Amino acid sequence: MSDQMNNEQKRAVMHLDGPMMVLAGPGSGKTFVITRRIRNMIQSGIAPESILVITFTKAAAVEMQERFESLMEDDISSVTFGTFHGIYFNFLKKSLGYSSSDIVTEKEKRQFIKEALSSYPSVNADDFTMTYLLDSFSKIKNDGILPERYESPCRLVDKENFEKIYYDYAEIMRIAGKIDFDDMVLKCRQLFIENPEILAMWRTRFKYILIDEFQDINPMQYEVIRMLAEPLNNLFIVGDDDQSIYGFRGSCPQIMLDFPKEFKGAESVLLKYNYRSIPEVVNTACKLIGHNKNRFKKTLMAANKGMGGVNVLAFKDKKEEADGVLNLVRTGLKFLNADDIALIFRTNSSAGTYAKALSEAGIPFYMKEKIKNVFDGTIAKDLMAVLSYANGKKTRENLLRFMNKPVRYIRRCDIEDRTLIRMLYDPDIKDFVKKNVKELIYHLDTLNGMHPFAGMNYIRKVMGYEAFMIKENEKRGIPKAETINEMDEITDSAKNTDNYLHWLETIEEYEESLKNAQNEESRDGVQLMTMHGSKGLEYRMVIIPDLNEGNIPSKKCEKPAELEEERRVFYVAMTRAKEKLFLCHLEKNREKRITPSRFLKEIK
Repeated sequence: MSDQMNNEQKRAVMHLDGPMMVLAGPGSGKTFVITRRIRNMIQSGIAPESILVITFTKAAAVEMQERFESLMEDDISSVTFGTFHGIYFNFLKKSLGYSSSDIVTEKEKRQFIKEALSSYPSVNADDFTMTYLLDSFSKIKNDGILPERYESPCRLVDKENFEKIYYDYAEIMRIAGKIDFDDMVLKCRQLFIENPEILAMWRTRFKYILIDEFQDINPMQYEVIRMLAEPLNNLFIVGDDDQSIYGFRGSCPQIMLDFPKEFKGAESVLLKYNYRSIPEVVNTACKLIGHNKNRFKKTLMAANKGMGGVNVLAFKDKKEEADGVLNLVRTGLKFLNADDIALIFRTNSSAGTYAKALSEAGIPFYMKEKIKNVFDGTIAKDLMAVLSYANGKKTRENLLRFMNKPVRYIRRCDIEDRTLIRMLYDPDIKDFVKKNVKELIYHLDTLNGMHPFAGMNYIRKVMGYEAFMIKENEKRGIPKAETINEMDEITDSAKNTDNYLHWLETIEEYEESLKNAQNEESRDGVQLMTMHGSKGLEYRMVIIPDLNEGNIPSKKCEKPAELEEERRVFYVAMTRAKEKLFLCHLEKNREKRITPSRFLKEIK
């Protein structure tokens, strides 16, 4: 895009004083507008050091600053660019003497939550529970509520224990003299409330505030910004309520929707021209997002014409879809560079199938995020431990993994010599346990030499592992379907192998390809990412598989607001496409008929 601006961009760039909201649709040139507005402000006599530009990620802040400095050429200015956390921590550093050593590390957070959980033997202190608690505590802080008011979507910890653990964890952090990123915002808010003179000093310093991706702001970040912007309210916000997709992190699109009410007389402009995508992509995406009720009504238009289109493809089953996606990639590679093609998934767990297919086809690929390796999970390690033990690797480590899955009441102290047979002759072991051991030995003998695909099904169904893990995972809030899908993916991986050793080799090759795909050198491969991870990116060809009910929208989605966020997530993924967009869904999964996503019906 040259320096020539359309009327809407010009209005935004020329705005100087007072509040303004810029609704920036996908591909509408919001960075272009922000950087040129800063230049215009400086050229109009506003002191550069009084301008504060806030983004949500460090990478975005660096890119914004670089784009601005390139625009200004040799005219180095003292405009401040940073993230919310970076800016707020700077306030704490300058006013309260905080240093980087006061910020808690991820390792320390785990240690502290483990310490807090040690007083609650009824609560499982595994990684899953600790992650759930830390994420929940973050949401509580971002929303500015007490733990007593938090409505947990999960049954991992009962309400009474949850509240106690929250306060115990906070006390452990206080004693250690540590703060996390969420605390930076809360402490900054407290600093401004309790010290009006400090707030006045920062207001004098930063008279003009620009915020990018405003739709992602959370309530506590906004409260601090409101205090800082008053009384001048030179607040210039840029964002798109239709691209607010971080509700799970605490972002609240309602803050942007309420902006015109909060700031009476605030100017508003819509950047309606999309300079990224062909008309068919823009129109289809607009048709989808138009089904959301709680949004700013807007009409977007494609500024560029071009070849391409939107295609909805139905596949009989998962294998046919994987083959179909592979063929689409192969066809695309005849006309495009590999890094012009993106596969976008609802969740990381869906990516493994396609990463494996690309790997086996010898097509290079790059993964922006760390994609879940199904073979790193508990289920895969359990299943492989059983098969490994049955095929001769009779280690204590393997036996400990599976001997009580399902529960057989075998004690660790009874297997010190690593053999099961000797337990049958031990007078100290109860008869019902011996019966369980005898049955386990029979199963292991049966598995010896069995094809891994058949072996996996035997462990799941005959040995009772599947039913056991479904119950265990449901206690953790993981739905039955998710557990079965994970087992299916592991089982299917063994289908086309010759034997157990050959299967292990294919797993090693796949894991190696995953490692390689996350090296910077692999960036010229086909791009794999989640819908959340795709935000801000663009590709000539985009393929979105698995567009079925239960995946998008998620089966966990119950409230209208959650459904609207799921629609926004899909909208973001669709609007990454510049020329070609392929939307794929299944007709059956494991012989069971499944329904296409309701979102596909909405765009027809």
